[in-house]
Amino acid sequence: RREYDEAIQNIVAGREWFFPGWHLDRAIRKTSVDKKFAEFWNKTPFAGKVDKKPTVQSLRHTFVVGKMNEWMETGVDTGVMMPYLSRYLGHSSISETQYYYHTIEQAFSIIRRRDAVARSIIPEVVTYEE
Repeated sequence: RREYDEAIQNIVAGREWFFPGWHLDRAIRKTSVDKKFAEFWNKTPFAGKVDKKPTVQSLRHTFVVGKMNEWMETGVDTGVMMPYLSRYLGHSSISETQYYYHTIEQAFSIIRRRDAVARSIIPEVVTYEE
């Protein structure tokens, strides 16, 4: 990220956008990024081997969910880290980023419920020694 920022700053000094578009006063359009990503994906050896093609948004989502899972597993306060993550993602407000958090919380509650059911059905394995 820092290397790109420095390199593009040398080309487009004083730019407003991290990824400028053809018109330097505007950001690159999402459709342009999505189109290029799909073009590159179709050139990979995996292109014809998956049911659902990845998208730029799915990569962002996977990154955010992975980061939040890591924080929750290690006891990091997500409330403290959320502003940093929000800024990193380029969101204009934390509420945009909290969408991901809401999704994660739902997933964890489903997992907790399923684990509780599994514990009641599958007995604890006791070590047997002769």
